[in-house]
Amino acid sequence: MIAKHLACGLMALAVVSARAHAADGVPEMSPADFERLLAAIKPQQGESPWREIPWLTNVTEARRQASALDKPLVIFTAADGSPLSRT
Repeated sequence: MIAKHLACGLMALAVVSARAHAADGVPEMSPADFERLLAAIKPQQGESPWREIPWLTNVTEARRQASALDKPLVIFTAADGSPLSRT
């Protein structure tokens, strides 16, 4: 008897869940709206100047270039490993 009530309850829950999920569909977006939103969220020129620096990932090459150009060497790292996920 309990199993029958449990099975009916689970079936009802599945039907209600499926209907609720179908009602939460993502609305369609026009190509013009997509382009407008893409332009709004994309990084703009000059917005992130650190991205325009020609960073090197090879420390030996970076030391060679810094020495040749008489420039300082900046090494960026993180406490839990490499910021480039190369640990």
